Amino acid sequence: MRRSIAAMMAVLLAVASRGGAIAAPPAPTLQQQLDARVAGMPGIGVVVGVIDHGKQSIYVAGQSGNARPLDAHTLFEIGSDTKTFTATVLADMVLLGQVHLSDPVSAYLPGVHVGSKDGRAITLLDLAEQRSGLPRMPTNMDDMAGADPYADYGTADLYAFLNGYALTRAPGASYEYSNLGIGVLGQALANKAGTTYPALLKARVFEPLHMSETTVATVPPNDPVQLAVGHADGAPVGSWHFQALAPAGGIRSNVIDMLKYLRCNMGQGPLARACLLAHQPRADGESGHKIGLVWWTNPVSGVVSHGGDTAGYHAFVAVSKDRQTGVVVMSNGIAVADIAVHVLTPSYPIASCAHAIAPSEVDPRSYVGVYCYQAAGINFHVAPGTSTDDLMIALDPQPALRYVRTGPATFAAAKVGATVSFVLQSGNVVGFNFSQHDAAFRAVRLGAGGQAVVASLPSQFPAEIALDPATLQSYVGTYNGQGISFVVTRRANRLYAQLTGQGAAQIYPSARDAFFYKIVDAQITFARDASNNVVSLTLHQNGEEIVATRASSL
Repeated sequence: MRRSIAAMMAVLLAVASRGGAIAAPPAPTLQQQLDARVAGMPGIGVVVGVIDHGKQSIYVAGQSGNARPLDAHTLFEIGSDTKTFTATVLADMVLLGQVHLSDPVSAYLPGVHVGSKDGRAITLLDLAEQRSGLPRMPTNMDDMAGADPYADYGTADLYAFLNGYALTRAPGASYEYSNLGIGVLGQALANKAGTTYPALLKARVFEPLHMSETTVATVPPNDPVQLAVGHADGAPVGSWHFQALAPAGGIRSNVIDMLKYLRCNMGQGPLARACLLAHQPRADGESGHKIGLVWWTNPVSGVVSHGGDTAGYHAFVAVSKDRQTGVVVMSNGIAVADIAVHVLTPSYPIASCAHAIAPSEVDPRSYVGVYCYQAAGINFHVAPGTSTDDLMIALDPQPALRYVRTGPATFAAAKVGATVSFVLQSGNVVGFNFSQHDAAFRAVRLGAGGQAVVASLPSQFPAEIALDPATLQSYVGTYNGQGISFVVTRRANRLYAQLTGQGAAQIYPSARDAFFYKIVDAQITFARDASNNVVSLTLHQNGEEIVATRASSL
């Protein structure tokens, strides 16, 4: 569901296919590399399933985060890998003649108005190819940064969004990754079958493949003891639950069941024809990849893959071009695409902070140095710029980009929409917070010996305070300015801000009239008049300020 890591790491499959580009490292075993990857990360583990020319192997490293040991039966959220199951259902129904890829989705959403553009209606194929013209997320979701963001988004909400949404481009015109689109697809297929999406999956995929331990995380929550505890930035986080958008990210599974699904995607078993039909590349998709029915295909290596991320879990499934080797990787706190790449291309190393070349001397007061995003094993090299107001920052192994100062310890690369905010302790630089579009993570600084200078970074957010209901209500209203509109709403003791064309996101009080986002690096402050009435708000983001005057109260 959160595509930041899966999409960013998907390019590894393209990089790994370039013969000779990466020198072969020493040859520790896969088990040794997995043990090293999760070493020093309490409560975090990874499970890998491999099928190589008929031989099946399972590897387990780390911990489940609860009292139950990590093993082959441990369940993980697989996030957007759920989309591939939805594609399998679609392909199966197509092969059975129950639907056609060219069918307009409106045919299976009775009573719902689904927009069209330039005389072109959204088809089932448009949805599966992520070329429907629908946005990534519906704008009527309460809080995409919340602890359980999809739990209260029901079918009525989905239909309400569709009824009011006007397409900005024709279906089929261009690719845009869309959780919403796959949610609509799954709901349409369930309607056609006269059942619910979880029941549809069980009948069409889980039961034929004997995936007896795989479920959909529905509402109300009923988390099994086998579920690993998810982790984000090393800290435990809650699990996610779904209603209308379950087809995009709601499955929980373990390596035993996912190996059965992997065999299907290697062309084996009762659903092999459906799995392989979903693979067939049809259009341009994710960076450097073609897209079939959801699945990504690397046109250079022929590898078919897809990844999935939720708040605290990561998963990746990949199959070689000859379908003789396949891998599934799941974790409750570290990125896993590089592990999948390593299995298919052993010369490509599993990412690790230990691979960074740290400077021989480090000035702790300078930003220059090496930083590591530990959950993904991604290294950043920060070098001096042309002045005191810029830096050259490289995401290894990519070329460096120029970041320009936008605040006392904040630098931004406007070309790619990325911001780096350095974290200081006692005047020393110990890491940074990174944000780019919907991706956000923290990287810790490495010392001269290549070790992290601190065990963990402090929270990037200010201390949150409690405000009474009357004070929260005083902010509610519509604010207009500089070409955009903000709608501020209150739900119980929570405040939400919604920008034009975006979903509502919770904002958190750090002081009276001062709030901050957790979904992005941004703050909102409110201004009052002499009568103590709120009259405007200011959005502070990327060194810029946008002032909006209050137009009405709600």
